[in-house]
Amino acid sequence: MVNQKESEMHELEAAEKLSVTVLGSGTSQGVPVIGMEYPGEYLANPKNIRTRPSVYIESDLTSILIDTTPELRIQCLREKIRKVDAVFVTHAHADHIMGMDDCRRFCNHETGEALPIYASKSTFKQLKRVFAYAFRLKDIPLGYFKPEARVVSEPFRFRDLEVEPVWLPHGKTTCTGFLFKCGPKRIVAYLTDCKEVPSEALDQVRGVDVLILDALRFREHPTHLCLDEALTAARRIGARETYFTHLTHDYDHDIHQAELPAGVYLAWDGLKIHAG
Repeated sequence: MVNQKESEMHELEAAEKLSVTVLGSGTSQGVPVIGMEYPGEYLANPKNIRTRPSVYIESDLTSILIDTTPELRIQCLREKIRKVDAVFVTHAHADHIMGMDDCRRFCNHETGEALPIYASKSTFKQLKRVFAYAFRLKDIPLGYFKPEARVVSEPFRFRDLEVEPVWLPHGKTTCTGFLFKCGPKRIVAYLTDCKEVPSEALDQVRGVDVLILDALRFREHPTHLCLDEALTAARRIGARETYFTHLTHDYDHDIHQAELPAGVYLAWDGLKIHAG
């Protein structure tokens, strides 16, 4: 069960509008990939330079980080992020967690209060193995990463954010998508790293204002949505705006954006979206 302390401390109306910053829109290797040659005109477009996938979500009263990529420090410096109230983790693959130690900068070094980390039970099993020094030690000195594990198994509230986990198949892993709501209104759905959007998940997110969805590459992949699969899922969900993320170098941003249907966009690093 999720720790209810935040709900009890903040008797607030749910956020009705959210700001989303795409920190990284790339695949697990990023773009450009190490050791590959690219045309100069491809690299000249900054929207083709993609760090590992993550987003930063802000309401009037709080801010959360979804996933902590290997480039987290660079992403936060680039976007001038100085405050994170909680971290939500989709799953424990390296491209989504290996920057977690940099979250020491978001811990309260005056009070020693821990930073809430939200993830599924299976994801925490891996996080506690990789970051054993942080999750298993009782006395963590001020200035170091001090997490507070909050297991996600059902809808929960963090301050003014109403959140539903969305369970997504990703090979042998179940990835946790996140849906942000205000009452019955579905504001933002972040669905990265999935091979499909199952019927139960479709029902959860259908008609959401803003959808951010895995669309790895053009040809099929065993654990990710390819472009055609992502377009099909996007049509079924029917969001006002859909943004594709976790993108390989298959996509030359300006060329392939022009080929997408109305209301569907390729995400890029630094993109800011207003939802609600």
